[in-house]
Amino acid sequence: MKKKNWLIAGILAIVTFLLGLLASSIMNRKTEAELIARGGNDLADQECRNELYAQFYPREYDSWRATIDTTFRSKYMSSQDDDLLELRPEMVILWAGYAFSKGYNAPRGHMHAIEDV
Repeated sequence: MKKKNWLIAGILAIVTFLLGLLASSIMNRKTEAELIARGGNDLADQECRNELYAQFYPREYDSWRATIDTTFRSKYMSSQDDDLLELRPEMVILWAGYAFSKGYNAPRGHMHAIEDV
């Protein structure tokens, strides 16, 4: 009987924690929606300087800014500017006839998009 009570208490604690995360997420998104409803931002339509968006869309800007980190490496992929055709020459045969069979680097974060293109 004692184990059952601890199990119920543990489940209730987890559910309470998850409901708190949900409430926090809803409130953050509600605040963002109110900002957009008030006119969003006062930037020009074709503004391309990313730093100016930070005050209006802080979560999105922080997420974009985090893509500058290129230290990730796993068995199959990395976020560094690796030449994948050199690492896996069989891809040249698989992609024969396509432009990326001549040159294909590992994709990096959006922060590097302009220099990669």
